[in-house]
Amino acid sequence: PSPDSKTQGRKRYRVVTNPVQPFVMQEAPHKDYQRCITDTTCLKLFTKDKMKTISAIRDYEQQIYRENKTYEIHCCRGLTIDLLNKLASDLDFDFTLYIVQDETYGRKVNGEWNGMVRDLIDGTAHFAVGAFSITRVRSEVIDFTDPYFFSGFSILYSEKTRETNMQAFLEPFATQVWFAIFVSATLAAIAMALLEWNSPFGLNPWGRKRKSNYTLASGLNMVYSVLFGHTVKTKSPKAWPSKVMQNFWACSSIFIIASYTANLAAFIAGKHAGIDYTDIYD
Repeated sequence: PSPDSKTQGRKRYRVVTNPVQPFVMQEAPHKDYQRCITDTTCLKLFTKDKMKTISAIRDYEQQIYRENKTYEIHCCRGLTIDLLNKLASDLDFDFTLYIVQDETYGRKVNGEWNGMVRDLIDGTAHFAVGAFSITRVRSEVIDFTDPYFFSGFSILYSEKTRETNMQAFLEPFATQVWFAIFVSATLAAIAMALLEWNSPFGLNPWGRKRKSNYTLASGLNMVYSVLFGHTVKTKSPKAWPSKVMQNFWACSSIFIIASYTANLAAFIAGKHAGIDYTDIYD
């Protein structure tokens, strides 16, 4: 919005603030002079209405005193007030500073804004100063300058004892994934046993009259030894369909083992990276 008035060619703006130490601190005026000697004058208003607020500010600027008192003179100082005075000096403008009536920065309640954001949206104030945090929701309705202060606050907490679960090695995969892996391994073993048993070139009693036979136990021994990465003595199938199935399962096991190892490392790193908070007492 445009400035409310001009004082000897200088623009005058209405500025809203909210006292929070050490950015904006308010005090009572000097008891003898009833005004601010070194600090900046800020008005404490007794109304939320836009027109009444603007009328009270104009009464103060024109030094009009009414019986129904609508404002009270306070003195403000602090980091933000110093920046405001410096800005007014550099850009050559005057301002009337007042404290937001509900002393809140502004949040959306039942679809309506309150606090300083409300005063900015409806034009009661031309701009606001204070320890005003930049949030995404506020940025949708008002414009912010570049931040002039970054908080260095940190959260301290006591380290809690972490217990290791006996089933921790199963955590990288979900239950459904483990079930699918074991079902696939068993089906692959059954398929190899059937293909080898029914092939004229396989290890079976009637194929080429071989001395050893390829049974279901042979297939299970092979698929699970490959899956768990163990080197054991197994019977190798002789029929080409069984060999294709065996090589296909071996390639699949490589991807399963690599995925499990990567997920296990990520799980271990994430498990001890921080603390899970369940309530405010944590």
